[in-house]
Amino acid sequence: MRFIPGASRPPKEADPTHFVLPAFTQALIGREDDLPVRIYRVGFEPGARMGWHRHDAEQILIGLAGSCVVVNREGERILLEAGDVVVVEPDEDHWHGAPSGAKGEHLAINLGDETTWLE
Repeated sequence: MRFIPGASRPPKEADPTHFVLPAFTQALIGREDDLPVRIYRVGFEPGARMGWHRHDAEQILIGLAGSCVVVNREGERILLEAGDVVVVEPDEDHWHGAPSGAKGEHLAINLGDETTWLE
């Protein structure tokens, strides 16, 4: 077994080159853990979101608190609330964040290695 205490990886302000702020990210399992998955806790203030991006494998989003929204290029818009799950397919252009009137927090589980940031 391996224990990774969350306090050892505190949340930090999200990277402004990939997010419309304010938002935070917390890497719970990252590249340095040498595991085949990446897990991030992500929180958004009302209206904050990530930029368009895609992943090389499935991404699983699990609502933790408040409301989040997930949007793809086809215009499909899913409201993600606590306990809800969205699976984003490999190479599907999308973004996720909070709607304009609510904060949101989700867990992002990336099954692949690469995130490609778009416009």
